[in-house]
Amino acid sequence: MFNAPINEPHGKLDRLQLVALAGLMLVGTAFVYSATMANATAATLPWYDQSWVRQIVWYALGIGAGAALCLVDYHTLSRWSFVAYWATIFCLVAVMIPHIGSMRFGARRWIDLGFFQFQPSEFAKLAFILAMAHFLSRPEDELRQMSVFWKGIGLLLLPFALILKEPDLGSALVLLPTGLVMMFVAGTPKEYLLQLVGAVGLLAVLFLVDVLFLPPGRVTKGPPSSGAARVKATSGTSDGLPASGKSLRNGK
Repeated sequence: MFNAPINEPHGKLDRLQLVALAGLMLVGTAFVYSATMANATAATLPWYDQSWVRQIVWYALGIGAGAALCLVDYHTLSRWSFVAYWATIFCLVAVMIPHIGSMRFGARRWIDLGFFQFQPSEFAKLAFILAMAHFLSRPEDELRQMSVFWKGIGLLLLPFALILKEPDLGSALVLLPTGLVMMFVAGTPKEYLLQLVGAVGLLAVLFLVDVLFLPPGRVTKGPPSSGAARVKATSGTSDGLPASGKSLRNGK
């Protein structure tokens, strides 16, 4: 299914993909319009200062940047892919440093450049795709080596963990299916991927079972400063206060 050379020239555009992209852009603009125009203050602003108009402007800038990127030889992108990858890793670390990363809504995701709010996680997605594509562009025999497989997983988990630390769960979860699908298409043995997915799924099930069916009297303590997560119990008392929750196990 995926035996065709990936560097084979193609003279036609993927029209279906372009139509899907245009549809997403229209739906996104409609959502922004619907969410902002309900505000009476926003409705009185000039049309060029409306949020949905700015959204269209960003679309135009993105299309222009994408078109310019298509003109760059992919060998050049390949050579600079790991430079971009490690640059975004550096930014993901820097954004978590106080006085460098800006704290908003309980998350530290942005670097305030004055004229622009820089969000490293968004650039990390693109840099990861380029770096992973470069890493996987090797003979199929090498892709069957277990060491190469785990190096690819490490390449995926490093930005995933840093983005999750911000926290930005949505952006972090985007990397998982992207990386695994790229490995599958490149020729990574299916049994490696299935074993990995199975092990992660088993750990997730065990975690859910442990959380939902805590035995009576079991107390899970967290850091003193973790607020409501400080002490959890299914029965008994905590800090002198009576427990108010019900155990899912005994229904009491």
